[in-house]
Amino acid sequence: MQKNTCKKGLAWLAALSFAWLGSPLCLAQKFVLPILPDTQGEVNARPEMLHSQLNWLVQKRDSLNFPLVLHVGDIVDYDNIGHWEKADAGFKILDRAGVPYAVTLGNHDTEAVGENSGSAAPGNVNQNLRKTAKFNRYFPVSRFPLQKGRYEEEKSDNAWYTFEAGGLKWLVLALEFCARQGPVDWANTVVSNHPGHNVIVLTHYHLNPNGDISERNAGYGDLSPAQIHDQLITRHANILMVLSGHVCYTSWRNDKGEKGNRIYQFLQNYQNEDLGGGYIRLLEVDPDKGTLSATMYSPFYHKERQDASRIFFSNVKFIKPN
Repeated sequence: MQKNTCKKGLAWLAALSFAWLGSPLCLAQKFVLPILPDTQGEVNARPEMLHSQLNWLVQKRDSLNFPLVLHVGDIVDYDNIGHWEKADAGFKILDRAGVPYAVTLGNHDTEAVGENSGSAAPGNVNQNLRKTAKFNRYFPVSRFPLQKGRYEEEKSDNAWYTFEAGGLKWLVLALEFCARQGPVDWANTVVSNHPGHNVIVLTHYHLNPNGDISERNAGYGDLSPAQIHDQLITRHANILMVLSGHVCYTSWRNDKGEKGNRIYQFLQNYQNEDLGGGYIRLLEVDPDKGTLSATMYSPFYHKERQDASRIFFSNVKFIKPN
């Protein structure tokens, strides 16, 4: 059982602070970041699997103590109305419960794929990759209460979100697939302007299955993950994590940034195994102990993976308030 770490004499003040200000005057509590891997297969052929994930998160919000839900992209499989309507219906489960979330766009969430297949759509695939009208129609800016800014007005393709958890300030930076130079330059400014925030970069493509940072732009993107790493991720002392999907199945790495900080990077995607299996990455953050620990759990099958998806890091240095 977790003990109350507030000083006895301040217990009443802590309770009053929580009631009026929303933050207790005690040591930081650990919390969980639920991360949804690519849901494209679920949306395509088994939406009840997606619903099981989202309903379970609503039910477990208090016990898991999570501030928001994250999605690594490829929300849908094909760029058609039917797929977007199924994704919309799924995420309304979170909307109705008042559970905020942040998403990044995968290649399948754009006009780079066809309306009736996951193959490349006709035309210039690089230009089609930046056409995201359906995503922004079904997931408008108004759907993201934690979103604070965007690269392009009324488009959440590149956006940033803030929240507080574990006694710390956090910033989620959602960056488009194999990003253009403009969004990367914009992202550098956003991160530089928030030195007191622990930054999570949420991007669809970063790690390969063997744990390497991809040096390819997938053949139709702009900058490769390795170029984005060199131009953005490794340059800032407050970038703590990078979360990605796109390729199967799971991998991780822990690198030192230019400022001496450690950068923890996680891949999670199970689309080629039972359409995803309804798995969620449950990333537990414990600021007091300085740890990050992760498992993969499927509410659909009521089971946890017993494989390399189980991850533990100690001696994590968080950016703490002055």
